[in-house]
Amino acid sequence: MPRVATIGRSPTTSRGFLDTLRDAGGWWRLAAAGAVVLTMLGAIALVAQAGGAPSPFVHLLYIPVGIAAVVFKLTGGALAGATGGILLAVLASNEPAAEWATRAVLLAGIGALFGHAQALLQRRQRDGRELLQRLSTVHARTLSTFAATVDLRDKPTSGHSSRVAHNARAVAMSLGIEGEDLRAVYWGGLLHDLGKIAVPERILQKPGSLSEDEFTTMRRHSDIGANLLLSVSPDLRPIAEGVRTHHERWDGSGYPRQLRADETPLTGRIVAVVDVFEALTCSRPYRGPKPVAEVLQFIRERSGSWFDPELVPLLEDLYWKGDIFTAAAVRTQLPVEEPAVVLPSDPVSESLLRVVDDHYHLGSNGRP
Repeated sequence: MPRVATIGRSPTTSRGFLDTLRDAGGWWRLAAAGAVVLTMLGAIALVAQAGGAPSPFVHLLYIPVGIAAVVFKLTGGALAGATGGILLAVLASNEPAAEWATRAVLLAGIGALFGHAQALLQRRQRDGRELLQRLSTVHARTLSTFAATVDLRDKPTSGHSSRVAHNARAVAMSLGIEGEDLRAVYWGGLLHDLGKIAVPERILQKPGSLSEDEFTTMRRHSDIGANLLLSVSPDLRPIAEGVRTHHERWDGSGYPRQLRADETPLTGRIVAVVDVFEALTCSRPYRGPKPVAEVLQFIRERSGSWFDPELVPLLEDLYWKGDIFTAAAVRTQLPVEEPAVVLPSDPVSESLLRVVDDHYHLGSNGRP
């Protein structure tokens, strides 16, 4: 699997024929030069057979001139155009010197202009890719800081978010989810409680039950977290929607939108079930951890009411296989398993990855 390090949409796209020509190097440049020569000689041969320069076949010279301009830019385009005009006069035309010279200059000018445009476009594309990579790195730093903030803000549940992220990823992988969707599930799990940074500590760490007003305040955290992510970048919407909907229920009794069944995004449905599992199996200020068998029974009884009925048996099966973690089972630091977007493998990307690695913040428990 390629190294990954940032957030949002992948900057990699399918490459067209012109993109391949623009970036040609080594043997490919030699092949392109050979193609220029062969197509130029072929065009001139057709002009000669048709009786000279007045033939419409003369326009075929734009093909080698265009290839040279794309691959070799301004210099290559101008040289190919001038060479084509001169060879046409020598091998296939008896025109006066002024006419073939004018044609040669025109072809050279067209080649130079096309080559300059190709060089400018390539530079703009490179600048755009570098800007996107820098923005992606900023997003990665921002989200890593957000993840650490959740732990620092809610110390009694420290490590909860990283375990939810791991467990959500395990469920998603078992469903065959991959790529951007898998990364959205992972980061949705890691940041599902991000909005708690706006909840007073007296509520977060209250040892007893919450009052109605306190519970109303607590319920706002899913919207707050989602809106905070969207304020960073609209590209984070898949993650934000998972954060927003992780307290929705299959029967529509959840919050904040009372969504029913698959009206809730799959990311939110996955995070919802693993969040409850992890929360009940770890210590909270108002109670100790519950036995796993009891928690699984609790979740099983709410399949089809609170939780997606397809996810409940899947979660249970993954737990007995050892793919789902609980607080008691985690003895070492959980690494960041699914940073969010694939970067291309080049020196710029590698340096960005090192920057992200160097600046990734850890929570109060030493976990991301």
